[in-house]
Amino acid sequence: MAKETDVTLGDMVRQAQGVFALGPVAAPQLEHFWRAQEDILEEVEGAAKKWFRRRHEAAQSALEVMHEMQGAGVAPQAALQAMADWQSQSMQRVADDLGDWVDLWSRCVGRLASAEVEAANEGVAEAVSRTRVARRSTKGATPV
Repeated sequence: MAKETDVTLGDMVRQAQGVFALGPVAAPQLEHFWRAQEDILEEVEGAAKKWFRRRHEAAQSALEVMHEMQGAGVAPQAALQAMADWQSQSMQRVADDLGDWVDLWSRCVGRLASAEVEAANEGVAEAVSRTRVARRSTKGATPV
């Protein structure tokens, strides 16, 4: 017949800790990953602000061109020139968007790569440290 044992909540929590505990390699990786996420969010926020600023400029300049073209006695040449100027400015905004996009992704990849390297270095250092401690604690033990 099986022997009944009293298992307390504390016993169950201690057993579960082993399952949920992060290993010496995983903990630094996760910490650096989430820190990199914070950095990336700040980068994206900055890029988005620039993008919205350019969109506001585009809308404002389009309104100005429309008013210029509606003015009484506006020569067709002047209207066409105003439209060409607006299009040129719009193309510059699109080029700025593309440049910011490339810069953003370059910085984000750089953040993730450096976070990964730092985490790997910390994980290796922790594993080496634990190995040394384990080696010291088993010194003189007889192998089975």
